[in-house]
Amino acid sequence: MDSDDESPIFAFPFQDLDYIPYGFSSDKAPYIETPIATLRAAATLMCLGLGAGGAALTSQNTVPTVVCDLGCGDGEFLISLLGHINKTSSDIATGVGIDYDAALIKSAGIASGSKGVNAQWLIYDFNDDQDDLVDQLISIHQVTHVFIALVPKQLALLTVRGILTRLCESGVVVCCYKFHPLYLTPVRRDVLMDLVVYDKTSCGEAIAVKVISVGVKPL
Repeated sequence: MDSDDESPIFAFPFQDLDYIPYGFSSDKAPYIETPIATLRAAATLMCLGLGAGGAALTSQNTVPTVVCDLGCGDGEFLISLLGHINKTSSDIATGVGIDYDAALIKSAGIASGSKGVNAQWLIYDFNDDQDDLVDQLISIHQVTHVFIALVPKQLALLTVRGILTRLCESGVVVCCYKFHPLYLTPVRRDVLMDLVVYDKTSCGEAIAVKVISVGVKPL
């Protein structure tokens, strides 16, 4: 899917939507490095793992915690995140990793198995989203949290916009790293780690404002 066909209603701090930091594997699935400190900050921002005072966080929901990494690559981040959460929380979290690269998904499965991490690994091109990913994540996998590190070109795709918006509308907590969708309203952020969290309250008015405006609106 070519994002050049999409309506130019998105504005990002980078004029070049193909801009990819920290190296990449391809234009379709760029690689963005996620340091361990960012992993811990993401867990805290999503209210998973240790709180600011060092106390274990207890989920406010009765449903099990299921974390999805959208664009998981070799699974290293999700495996480490689940390990961190399960060491520092009263809940046992499971995961779902999604990537279009079959070789990376295979590596992720091997790695999670060797480390005893409970995660499912799916081969799927969410940039194209032919099979309604949101329905699968919610109905089949009962995902509660989603972590993404996508570049502006991907965030601007109507398919990805639809996925993120519907996830938030369904009550899923979405955490974005480095680049953030301007069509959703942030509810929490970690400026130092460049993380922003969205939830059910992120939808609605913010979308309408950004659809009619082509100017940059700061987060």
